Amino acid sequence: MLSAFTHRWLTATTWVYFTGLFGWATAYFLSGDRFGVMALLNAFAPYFFLPLPVALALATWTKRRELWVGAIVGVAIFLWLWGGLFVPKTWSAHASGQALKIMTYNALGVQPFTEPAIDVIRTENADIVFLQEVNTYLAKAIRTELADEYPYQYLDPVDGVSGMGTISKLPIQPTGDRLPLDWIGTLQIFSLNWNGQRGTLINFHMWAAGLGAPGAIEYNFRAREAQANALADFVRAASTHGPVIAAGDANTTDLSDAYKIVTQPLTDSWREAGFGFGHTFPGSDLPGSSRPRLAGWPVPQWLVRIDYVFHSAQWEAIEARMAKFDGVSDHRGVVVILAVK
Repeated sequence: MLSAFTHRWLTATTWVYFTGLFGWATAYFLSGDRFGVMALLNAFAPYFFLPLPVALALATWTKRRELWVGAIVGVAIFLWLWGGLFVPKTWSAHASGQALKIMTYNALGVQPFTEPAIDVIRTENADIVFLQEVNTYLAKAIRTELADEYPYQYLDPVDGVSGMGTISKLPIQPTGDRLPLDWIGTLQIFSLNWNGQRGTLINFHMWAAGLGAPGAIEYNFRAREAQANALADFVRAASTHGPVIAAGDANTTDLSDAYKIVTQPLTDSWREAGFGFGHTFPGSDLPGSSRPRLAGWPVPQWLVRIDYVFHSAQWEAIEARMAKFDGVSDHRGVVVILAVK
């Protein structure tokens, strides 16, 4: 048996936890990520719920009604935000047999290794691959080693983080369209002719998250929201002419306002067909990686999901999963199968 003091201490600690959790939830539902510090907290919100099983156990042990209420409300908030990610998905009756396999993959352009990236692309064998951070080494390897598998290659390499590339087994053609604002690299837009239907493909790399002073955090989140608005406006116009697929590194999580803006005209394939949180970052801690370090130690892998395949209403995601980890990049690719409705 625990002493009365320990009993009171555990109860008080649980209430302190509930106060923090419900305070964050209230601020999130009221303001989203209008403030820089709040935006950063939202990115790691799933971890606020890790103590919840302990709180449930304590409520059961103490039989205190108020702790039960707090625990139930906490579970309800978690289920509202992420419960759908843990429900097995089934095909809609509207999905046809015509399907495309898509992959988005940030290859970490500051590293010179090409074999791991080529291996991932070959292993996943997607019809269309959207690449971010394509350096000159990787571009040369793709042109040399993947020319037969992917005859349609549009590579814009840069030695650093600004390279972009899209490769396809199917005929694609640059549209010449441009979106406003500064992106990481040059955003790529293509037309796709597939089974007699015209569609639009978009490969994007949004402004990096950036850590530091609250003002800098605020600036980066607002910059991504501006990019999200530009992307959403373009998608609304393009989707009147045919289906749209937009994929890439958004550098933001699914609780952000930028994500909410993009998912007004588009659907997040992972939310539709994936299982679990689907975290894609951070991976490798090789030199040049964006994986943070605390007191000299790298933070754990796969803390957040910032890589996405979005699609317009003409598609339905019937499968979404993580790509093979190459052991080099600080990202993990996302592979999605989209079926025509």
